[in-house]
Amino acid sequence: MKVVYLIYQYVIAFPVMGLVSIICALCAIVCGTLLGSDKGWWAAKVWGWLFCRVFLLPVSVEGGAKLQKSQAYIFVGNHQSMFDIFLMLGFCPHTFRWMMKKELSRIPLIGYACKCCGFITIDRNSRTDIAHSISQADEMLRHHHSLAMFAEGTRTLTGKLGPFKRGAFKLAVEQQLPIVPFSINGSFEVMPKGRKYVRRYPLRLVIHDPIWPNGTDSAEMERLRNSTREAILSALDKQYL
Repeated sequence: MKVVYLIYQYVIAFPVMGLVSIICALCAIVCGTLLGSDKGWWAAKVWGWLFCRVFLLPVSVEGGAKLQKSQAYIFVGNHQSMFDIFLMLGFCPHTFRWMMKKELSRIPLIGYACKCCGFITIDRNSRTDIAHSISQADEMLRHHHSLAMFAEGTRTLTGKLGPFKRGAFKLAVEQQLPIVPFSINGSFEVMPKGRKYVRRYPLRLVIHDPIWPNGTDSAEMERLRNSTREAILSALDKQYL
């Protein structure tokens, strides 16, 4: 079965998703340009959903019942592989904008489509660019758009949770907005960093209850970071602990 799935992904899944990516990117560009980023975002959601389905990956989603449609949230989760992006886009029960590394914006067509969807890029090697990206995120949250970002800032090399960056928690404290932790399981087995093929393995997304800030000082920011880490860890499978 492993050989059959390997043949399937190179003969069918990758070519089909190449075409789908072009179509969804064009839809995001047209809708995002003419109708606003909210409409462009739905093309991205379809793209993420199809990526998981075309590669025949079992998906389960837990939580999210306490999320309110009109509330802006800061989603913060672990980062196991590129399939985390597809899983969150396709199956998160709330709209959001990604904060993503700048390298992704250079992908032909896809990069411009992400811009039309309102996604924010960040150059992790430039303090000036980081400050500009945080300013963009701050403005977006003020307009009641939710933001999603990976706590570690990059994909794990081991499957285990790495140290957290502070940007998400700084935004939450400054704007008094809730953090929504999310835990991703299985993506590391599907396609860890550096691998060129997909392994069929169940994906599980857990959306935790919102964590509201209780102050504006650095101690509160640290409390949010620790509480978010504990929530993410609480739903990770044992091989990631």
